[in-house]
Amino acid sequence: KTLGSGTSLQCQWETRPKVSSNTSKESYLDFTQQNAFTEGICIPPTLNDTLHIFSSEEAIECLSPKAQNRDIKLMLSGDSYMKQLYIGLADILLSKHTSDGKEIFASTPRNEVTTIAQHEMEKRRSEEKNSKFPFVQYGPQCYGQAPLSENCLKIVKELGTDNSTDHVFIIGSAVHIYLRQKQVNATVQEINNFLDTTNRTIFVSPPYYYPDIQFTAELVQDQAEVYSGLLPNVAPENADHPVLDVYELTRSCVWKNCSYDRAHRSRFVNRWKAQLLLNTLCEVQ
Repeated sequence: KTLGSGTSLQCQWETRPKVSSNTSKESYLDFTQQNAFTEGICIPPTLNDTLHIFSSEEAIECLSPKAQNRDIKLMLSGDSYMKQLYIGLADILLSKHTSDGKEIFASTPRNEVTTIAQHEMEKRRSEEKNSKFPFVQYGPQCYGQAPLSENCLKIVKELGTDNSTDHVFIIGSAVHIYLRQKQVNATVQEINNFLDTTNRTIFVSPPYYYPDIQFTAELVQDQAEVYSGLLPNVAPENADHPVLDVYELTRSCVWKNCSYDRAHRSRFVNRWKAQLLLNTLCEVQ
């Protein structure tokens, strides 16, 4: 389903106290839900009555081939932001914080935690008898020097030819395209060309970039223009192109622990992104 995009997703980050164990509501909140409330949530007013904070069991049920009686496979690919989204989703599905929840400050530990998360999910799926644990995988990587329409589209077409499997592709890459193209319009056009030639793909928007020594005012402005340039070609404006829009929620997270480098977000933010992804993919009855 479409959560929306653009200004309709503006939100204010907040925390809520843990529910007392003496109340009956406690039984409805698991580790994942309790931590979401205490770490931080950002619910747009437009979704206040419809957004659901998934428990680990609900997330597994939604994405489980066994539970849904469909051969569902969720494939995430793209840049470093996508790896962190994958780790956030793994934290929810595993009902724990992978690698003890340590924050990720560089590409090497990011790759290591991604590998650990993937291994632990594979282990859960293979070792549990009659397992309903879902298939959620990162990769193969499909961004870099080649256009999305070459790398990512090739993967989508190759993996999507098996009619018995409901592959869903979650792909995000914008800043690397911009750094290669050197132009806002060319970056937007490359992403739109990719979206126009594929289906079963949810595109993840670029995050908000804070002006910093690492990010010039020009780059920040250009990334904002790339984002706004994508909006006319993604849902809800174009229902054929579902999107996970994380721009507003990353822009509004101004707590000191929201980001360590003014671009990559802390793990609790990525777990919240994963909650929005689950709301895009799933409905709780």
